[in-house]
Formats: sequence, structure tokens, C-alpha cells
Amino acid sequence: MEIININIPGHEYNAYIGKNLHEKIGSFLEENSKGQNILIVTDEYFEKNYAQLIFTSLSSRKLLPHLHIMKGGKNSKSFSEVLRIYGEMETKNFARDSVIIALGGGVIGDLAGFVASTWYRGMTLIQVPTTLMAMIDSSIGGKVAVNFRDTVNAVGNYHHPKANFMDLNLIESLSMRDYNSGFAEVIKCALIADSDFFNYLEINRNNILQKKLTNLVYCMKKTINIKVDHVRNDIQEGGKRLLLNYGHTLGHAIEMSTQKNKSEIFRHGEGVSLGIMAVLKLSELYLNTPKDVKTKTKLLLSSYNLPISFSASKYGFERYSLIDVCMKIMLKDKKRKDNKLRFVLLDKIGHASVYTGISDKFIMESFKEIIKE
Repeated sequence: MEIININIPGHEYNAYIGKNLHEKIGSFLEENSKGQNILIVTDEYFEKNYAQLIFTSLSSRKLLPHLHIMKGGKNSKSFSEVLRIYGEMETKNFARDSVIIALGGGVIGDLAGFVASTWYRGMTLIQVPTTLMAMIDSSIGGKVAVNFRDTVNAVGNYHHPKANFMDLNLIESLSMRDYNSGFAEVIKCALIADSDFFNYLEINRNNILQKKLTNLVYCMKKTINIKVDHVRNDIQEGGKRLLLNYGHTLGHAIEMSTQKNKSEIFRHGEGVSLGIMAVLKLSELYLNTPKDVKTKTKLLLSSYNLPISFSASKYGFERYSLIDVCMKIMLKDKKRKDNKLRFVLLDKIGHASVYTGISDKFIMESFKEIIKE
């Protein structure tokens, strides 16, 4: 088992990477929880397997576990689901010293984390992320939130877990599409902070795609450490932490604008991949970033089976109408400052900076780069 110490001012805890960590979760809470009541928030997929392993481990230690089962997917990241959990906790007399375990991907981690941050002004949270994306990204850094209407993460907070358990058995059961989607976040971190890591991802691609644990764990640790380094002295996104949004402003717009009947076409990581390519075009237009940066990044993303562009008509959209919707969604982005959008641009692999005041014309050209006829 690998242990990463996450030391953020006022919030120090460990992230554990290994196999069969359900027993470790039980022993950890036996030693570190003052209250007996523990709510495992998860979805239907994990109800009968990993949630039961945790439930049994907790029960054997004379703790009082409860299960809250919700529907999977982004549509559940809502206030109605928050109210359901509040009701359950009130009925079962959950106090401030009780515990919430967030067992799931980014949606459950964000939702359960938001509940933990607000119940009696803050209760203990344990993160048990089940996807690679959640392990290396959403479960690290303390951001928790729910969506409001069509605005992603509109209502949120900062609430760090007491521990984070990343069970590699869960990675092995991931589909290749979900596994590859997580690597968009890994590649993003290499692009903004570490050119040597970018080279490592190129050289070791075959082993990584085969889920070789030595290479995978190295990538996880490297990505987590890059994220923590950007979060440590910028908890609320005033400076360096903003760089972690590289590719996300345009990527989120693509994810949202291509949903049909509240069903997603692109996974979050796939949206990030498309956003990365769009922002590289923006970097070329605004900073004259060398074209080989985009070429190398395009090849790396493609080699991890991540999208670098897509046809609007293939998914039933008209190209320019879709670009128009993307622009409107992007203008609602929460990273605005003084009503100006802030963009993270790349001048070379391994180095990024934040810029404002970029013209709509350049942004439109960036969307055109990835949204084809």
C-alpha cells in the first residue's frame, strides 16, 4: 500500500492507494471516529458489492453503518438528493461526530462532500473514489458542490476529507473508456506543470493502457502531488490553483451543450481532452505558442484513445448552432473575475499562465478547431 500525505494548511490527511482497502476503512474509522453512526452514500452499481464489503467491515467493529443508495449520473447531483440525505440523517439521529463515506465517482464525491460540509456546519468525510478521474482529481483538493438548474457546481463549499482510500481493485473493474477518460486529467497536469512527466506518459503508454500497476500508481502519485502543489497555498482559487482548470472552461461548455435528454455524449475526461485541444488553438492565436506543442499533445491524447475533435452532425447538431450554445454556456463560467473570463493558456509543455480579456473571435476559432461539420 502506498500512502500519500496531503498537507494543505489546516487540513492534513493521508490518501491510501492499494488493494482490498475496505478492511483498512473499517480499522481507520474504529480508531478515528468518535461517533458510531456512519452513512455510506453510493449508487446502485456499488450497492451489492463494494458497499457491502465496507458495511460488513464497519459492522464487525461495532460501528453503526447505514446505506444511502442513489441513482448514478450527473442528474443526481441535485438539491433534491441532498434533501433526501438530510432527511435520512435526521431520522437516524446523525450528530456532528457522525461520518459520511462517499463511495463513487465525482458526482457522489461532490454531493456527499457537500452534505458533510453543511450538516451541523461540518461533519467527518471519508472519500472512497471509484473511478480514476475521481481518485486523482475530484476527491483531492476539498471542492464539494451540487448543480443548480443548468449551472454545474453552482452551490458549493470547501470541505476536506479525514482520509481518502483509493482501491486499485476498483480501477481494474473500470471500462477502458472510463479508464482512458481519467488520463485526460493526468495529461492535463503534465501539460501545465511537468514536461518530464509528459515524456513519461509518451514512453510508457503501452504499460499504462494495460493497467500495469507500477506505471499506474506512479501516474496517480505524480498527478495527485501536482494537484496538491497547486492547491496547498491557494485553497479558494485566487492564483496558482486556477491553472488546474486548464481545458475545463471550454471542455465544460462542450459537455453541457452536447447533452441530450440529460444524457451525456462525452465523459468528463473526454470533455477535458476536447477542451485541451481547443485551448491549445487559443494559445496559438493569443500567445503564438509553437505549433509542435499542439501536435505533440494531439498525438498523446489520441494514443490514450481520447477525442481531439468531433463531428457535430454525427450527434445530430448543426455546427454553428452548437458553437453558439457553447459560447453562451461558457459566459456563465464561475471562474469569471470582474465579469471577464479567465483562461489558462500554455506557452510550452510544462508551463501555463492565466489570461483575461481574450476576444470572442479567438474563442470562436478555438471551438471551430474541435467542432467539425
